[in-house]
Amino acid sequence: MSQCRIVLLEDDPAQRELLSQILTEAGHKVHAVATQTEAEQALAAQTPDLLFSDWKLAQGDAGALIEQARRRWPTLAIVVATAYGSIEHAVHAIKLGADDYLAKPFTGQAMLLTVDKLARARALRQDNLQLKQQLSQQERLVDLIGHSAPMQALYQRIERVSQASATVLIQGESGTGKELAARALHKLSQRSGPFIAVNCGAIPASLAESELFGAEKGAYTGAHQTRIGKLEAAHGGTLFLDEIGELPLELQTRLLRALQEGSITRLGSSKERPVDLRVIAATHRDLAEAIQQGQFREDLYYRLNVIPLTMPPLRQRPEDIPALVHHFVDQASRRYGCPPPTLAPERMKTLMSHPWPGNVRQLGNVVERLVLLDELVLESAPSEEGIALPEQGVDWDSVERGYLEAALQRAGGNRSEAARLLNLGYKAFLYRLDKHGL
Repeated sequence: MSQCRIVLLEDDPAQRELLSQILTEAGHKVHAVATQTEAEQALAAQTPDLLFSDWKLAQGDAGALIEQARRRWPTLAIVVATAYGSIEHAVHAIKLGADDYLAKPFTGQAMLLTVDKLARARALRQDNLQLKQQLSQQERLVDLIGHSAPMQALYQRIERVSQASATVLIQGESGTGKELAARALHKLSQRSGPFIAVNCGAIPASLAESELFGAEKGAYTGAHQTRIGKLEAAHGGTLFLDEIGELPLELQTRLLRALQEGSITRLGSSKERPVDLRVIAATHRDLAEAIQQGQFREDLYYRLNVIPLTMPPLRQRPEDIPALVHHFVDQASRRYGCPPPTLAPERMKTLMSHPWPGNVRQLGNVVERLVLLDELVLESAPSEEGIALPEQGVDWDSVERGYLEAALQRAGGNRSEAARLLNLGYKAFLYRLDKHGL
C-alpha cells in the first residue's frame, strides 16, 4: 500500500477521530481538520498527496473546496464521502474535480483501498506532468539537436541564463546554429514580445540606420512614410543581431548608446523613445581581432559580451550526427514529398567521419540532396600538391564569378557568410559582386 500525506476534512469529531486512526494505522500521515477554512490552510501549507473530505459539512458542502483544490493542485488526489449513497452528490463532486467517492456507510478496508488506488493514480499523473514539461522544454529549444556532452552543456547554459535580461553574445563557426540558440533563449524567457532577427551583414549600408532605428516620413529621399526600426519593433521581446561584426562603426556607436540608455531616436526625429528589449548578438568573427584592427568598438564588445555563449562545431560532436541526419531526412521528405532514402551503415559511417567545415548547415544541405537524388556527395579536401594550371590558361573572370555564385548558393544568399567562405573582406566581396553584376 502506498503511503501518502492526507488532509482529512470531517466536521463530526467522533468520525474524524475514527477515520484518522484507521488511516494512521495504515501508515499514512494524516492532518485532520473540522472546517473548510482549516482544510484550505492545510492544503496550502503542506501540499499533500490526497484530500479526503465529507461532502456534507456544517456549513454547506465541499463543492467549493474541491473546485479550488483541483484548480490550484492539478495532481492532488481527491476522494469524497457522500451520505445515503446519493449518486447525485457523487456525480456533482466528480464534475467539480474529485477523483472518486465513497458512499456512507463504508468499511475501513474500502476506504484504504480507495486511498491506495488514488495515491497510485496521483503518482502516475505526476509522472505524466513532468514528462509533458520535459517535452515542452525540448520543443522550446527549437531544433537544437544532440545529446553529446558539448550540447548538454549548451542546453544547461541556455536554460540557466534564459530568465536574465542581460545581453548575450553567441560565438561560433558559421552553420553551428547560433540563431536557433537565440530563439531558444527567447522562448525560454518570460518575455511576451516578438523575436526580431536582423542580419547585420545583409543590410545595405545606405539603409542600415533606418533599418535599425527607424525613420520619420521625409527623413531622407524615398522615405514616403514613417518606418519603425528593428529595435523599436522588438519592444517587450528579443532583438537578435546576427553577424554583429559586420555592423558599420558609426552604427556601432548608436547601438551602444541605445543599449546604455534604453531608448532610440528615429532618423529625422529628436524625440527619444524608450525600448524594453533583450539583445542577443552573434558572430563567427574573432571580435577581439576586429577590435585590434579598428573594425569593432571595444566598449560595444564588452556591453554585448555580458553572457558569452559558444556553439560547438559539428566535428566536436560526431555522436550527434545520426540524430541530425534523421531529423533532416524527415524534414526534407515531408517538404518534397519524397520517400526517405536508405541510410545504410556505410553511409552513416561516411557522414560521421566527415570533418564538416560548414557544420550543421552543410550537413543539412548534403542530406537534402540525398533525399532528392539518393546521392551522397561530400566535397573532398583541397589537394596538398597545389593547383595545376592548364597550358592554355584560364578565363579568370569566369572562375571568379563561378566561385562567387557557388559561395552565395552555399550560404543561402547570406553575403557575409559567402565572403567568409571565400576568405574575403566583406567590402571586397561586395566589390566583386558588383563587378560581375551579381
